[in-house]
Amino acid sequence: MGRALTFSDPRIIQLLKERFVPVATDINTLHRQDDEEGRFLRLVAWQGRSGLSFEEAKVRMLHPERRDHQGLYAVTTEGELLSARLTKDPNQLLEVLEKALENWERRTTQLTASHIGEVQDRDARYVSAYPEEGLVLHLGCMDLPREVDLRPEDWPRETHNQDYAWITRGEMLAIVPDDAKVGDVFPMHGPVARRLIRFHFLDSVRGETDPWPMEAVRSSEMMLIVTGVTPDRVDLRLSGHVRLFEQGAWCGRNRNDGICCLIPERGYDAQMLGYLTFDRRGFSRFDLAVVGTRWGGTTYNVRYNDVEPAPMGIAFTMAGREARDRTPPHAGSLRYFET
Repeated sequence: MGRALTFSDPRIIQLLKERFVPVATDINTLHRQDDEEGRFLRLVAWQGRSGLSFEEAKVRMLHPERRDHQGLYAVTTEGELLSARLTKDPNQLLEVLEKALENWERRTTQLTASHIGEVQDRDARYVSAYPEEGLVLHLGCMDLPREVDLRPEDWPRETHNQDYAWITRGEMLAIVPDDAKVGDVFPMHGPVARRLIRFHFLDSVRGETDPWPMEAVRSSEMMLIVTGVTPDRVDLRLSGHVRLFEQGAWCGRNRNDGICCLIPERGYDAQMLGYLTFDRRGFSRFDLAVVGTRWGGTTYNVRYNDVEPAPMGIAFTMAGREARDRTPPHAGSLRYFET
């Protein structure tokens, strides 16, 4: 939501369209990748977040590490930093872009036309396995109206987030039995249910958060009932519930006195309702709503001042076929298909 407010400013839109090539990437795994993409991010970030020179950053970029490299960077195609800042303020971003244009005239790289080729040495640990001919869902999550809402009128109050869920073709075909008939009731295919619950029933409304560990799934049920059958399709209704709970010691935010404000737990208790249509080759409809009460928070999901129980909803629907719909799930590829 913060980025949407920033990048909806018409001044920003005009500058980006006319003078820049906008690129968005998820740094969650990128900063640890031992390949061209990971090294390029670290090259840029070490200049922007730590003030290293271009040559110093070229040495430092060779070492993958877990470090916060989040930010807005204007760079040449060779990674020379022109301007940078971590901000949601459109006026501050405008300053970044204007400074980048000034520094462009003094750049030392990209002095001739550049050609961007395919990445050659991808880190195999982080290769995104888009499920060709499988099922891809787009999801959105947001806070729901509260009976009493004492939150201040600022951006967290109206924010929302989105993600994608991937289901392989084999998993998709295992969801509906070949001999399904009206009235049949059966559980959702295990790997699909576990992946949706652990990796996507998350409080990422304001920011990112880790998947639920297996032991955090305290109770769950995801059932399908066949409501209609024709030679070409099977209609189903999905219902269920889930209770997720994990204890920890997440640092929500440093107080003014420098002491970390620890969050001791997080949880989500929700009901599910969905309507699906399977046309013997794949799904033509997959609409699922998950509504319930969330509480607590983690280090990066910006709940340090909103940890009390409150309503939250997550909605799933079929993803489109545009390039953006191939965006990998935020959970990354290391553990995603191991459920």
